[in-house]
Amino acid sequence: MEKAKTIIKPSKDNLWSLLNCTLILICLFLAVISNNQNVTSISQIISPLASATSPSLAPLQEDKKGYQVYGYAPYWTFNKLDDVDFNVLTTFAYFGVPIQTDGSLNRSDKGYEVFMSDKATEVFQKAHAAGTKVNLTVSLMENDKILTFLDSSQAQETAVNEIVTEVKARGIDGVSIDIEYAGKPHPAYRAKFTNFVTQVTNRMHTDVPNSQVTVAVYALSAKQPQLYDIGALAQNADSIFMMAYDFSVKGSKKSEPTAPLYGHKEGKYYYDIATAVEDFLKVMPSEKLILGVPYYGYNYVVYEPQVKSDTRPAGSWRGQPAVQTYSLAQANVNPNMSGINAYKEGWDENAQVGWKAYRLSESDTWRMIFVEDAKSLGVKYDFAKAQNLGGIGIWALGFDHGHTELWTLLHNKFGVKNIADNRGLLYKE
Repeated sequence: MEKAKTIIKPSKDNLWSLLNCTLILICLFLAVISNNQNVTSISQIISPLASATSPSLAPLQEDKKGYQVYGYAPYWTFNKLDDVDFNVLTTFAYFGVPIQTDGSLNRSDKGYEVFMSDKATEVFQKAHAAGTKVNLTVSLMENDKILTFLDSSQAQETAVNEIVTEVKARGIDGVSIDIEYAGKPHPAYRAKFTNFVTQVTNRMHTDVPNSQVTVAVYALSAKQPQLYDIGALAQNADSIFMMAYDFSVKGSKKSEPTAPLYGHKEGKYYYDIATAVEDFLKVMPSEKLILGVPYYGYNYVVYEPQVKSDTRPAGSWRGQPAVQTYSLAQANVNPNMSGINAYKEGWDENAQVGWKAYRLSESDTWRMIFVEDAKSLGVKYDFAKAQNLGGIGIWALGFDHGHTELWTLLHNKFGVKNIADNRGLLYKE
């Protein structure tokens, strides 16, 4: 027998209860949506940067020659980067975080603090928005520490793991290795250094698709290998950054430019950029070589205002040599500076760089500085292009603070990046 159906008519109280439940559910639903939106917003703020080299992007179209414009940005210049033209710069290399002898990165160093700062995030995001790659520079400078590190396979493994971890966590695009040994170590260390670079490159390419690994080396490295086997390094790393400066240093006994383009074959200088490049290209492909140029010069105390003048002794009461950035030289070395009674300018035809000199009234002595400017850098950039090099590099971004003429020069010589695919970091319009 079919059961009788019971029909219950809703009362006013039941209707109000149903309505209240519905309203509660609607409020809860809206709260969940609002909360999710807030979580998304916070997540976007604190999540790692979106890499400019995401594997989901289409491959680069290598259909025309382009050049790298590679700039190192020391943490101490981070308040002086307003003039950087990210439409021209292809790689922004943050400098830097030291490697310790056990291979761990020194996270108590000021360089790491700035690397993890909100200011760095802002700059890295600005770079990525313009299609500029961001690299982390890891460094090791003291000879005994370098040898200790290279003698330990465990330390090298640790360094590889920590470098890749930091690059991935920060959402950036690669690493620059800057390990500077002063002098000539045992030849076995060249193989150990090459092995370390190879490990970094292999892991970086595996774990961070489309990443780049650059190795900074002295300009003398092909002539005097020291720690660097240029041919072997070029086979493994993506690019070699030749530090084509400090041919003359602050303590030099003669007033000479720090980055002479020519002069060696003419017997004027011990070595020069053109000869160094020639030596490098005997053992490596030109497209992997980045010509690094200085945005600074050395201000010497000299007896006479002329090229290759004797410099005064380091302990002279008349003054000490000093480093001056492009920005400082432009601001402080000019005919209208105070406290001088004479001023001269000149051009070194061999080095293809200009100089300025002034006589201080108080100490009755000349000071003289060679510093790169748009004229001398333009000659170097033309040279790099004529040699079919991979590009040029800058030490260092921020040294030109307050000036845009060097960016105008780079724009005129190399153009701007073609970022139609949001990644055309080497190929220019």
